Amino acid sequence: MDKNLRLASLWDEWLASPVKTQNQADYEASGLLLGMRNFTTNRLTAARRLTGPGRVRLWSLTSYAKTFPLQLSMTTGRNRKPSVRFSCPPKILKLPKTLRASWSWLKGLWGSTGGLYFPKSGYYLTLIVSEPRTAEITRSVLALTGLAWNEHRTEFTLRNYDDVMTFLCNAGMPSGALDFDETALIRAVRSRANRESNYDSANIARAMRTAREQRKLAEEITRSGLTEYFTPTQQKLITLRLEYPDATLEELGKKLTPQIHKSAVKYHWDKIRAALSQITAN
Repeated sequence: MDKNLRLASLWDEWLASPVKTQNQADYEASGLLLGMRNFTTNRLTAARRLTGPGRVRLWSLTSYAKTFPLQLSMTTGRNRKPSVRFSCPPKILKLPKTLRASWSWLKGLWGSTGGLYFPKSGYYLTLIVSEPRTAEITRSVLALTGLAWNEHRTEFTLRNYDDVMTFLCNAGMPSGALDFDETALIRAVRSRANRESNYDSANIARAMRTAREQRKLAEEITRSGLTEYFTPTQQKLITLRLEYPDATLEELGKKLTPQIHKSAVKYHWDKIRAALSQITAN
């Protein structure tokens, strides 16, 4: 599924997720409203979650609804998205003290501040609150979850796969969690394939560079008539390198009788290089 379609599906699932108890509705509504700047948001999805239209009209399910009817107004500015402003007494909103309550509250906070992002590599989930006071509250609530949140000013981020999955499931988006799992898996496979491809390319380049250096040594030794200064095995390696200029060390070792391992071939070429330096120095 296309990345944009995945994210749209994620928000649709959050918007339609059920609320089982009045207490859950209270905490979710509190998190959603406190995440806004002065109870104003340009996320129309958040406004729909609170007041409808839609299957869930969150505010009507809260214990606040009868005493404090939620007032809203919509404004638009030049070259700006429409914004919805809610009128609500801040003191009535609940702050969670338990893990269960924290997930309802964070489900609401996600609606007004959250995002799931897929840059060119990796992924991350973030909550970006607008005010320092809200950041303090968020910090204390996030501590209840036990997840590895990274914090920078008023931004809280998850980058660990298991933590992102835990958040999405507990915030009422299990289908979104499965989509995220699929995307993360595809990226992991591609990343591994790229690493292996880069590793193979580096090995090939290294083998070619080694072969060129050894060929130059072999040509210099042969041209200067210095072959007799080397052991029979080394002489055979010099000859083989001239015959097979692109062969790897392992391939050269297999052409000897008896065969020797790649490490032994490297050892002999190190000796050849050192001996040639000493001979030419004298």
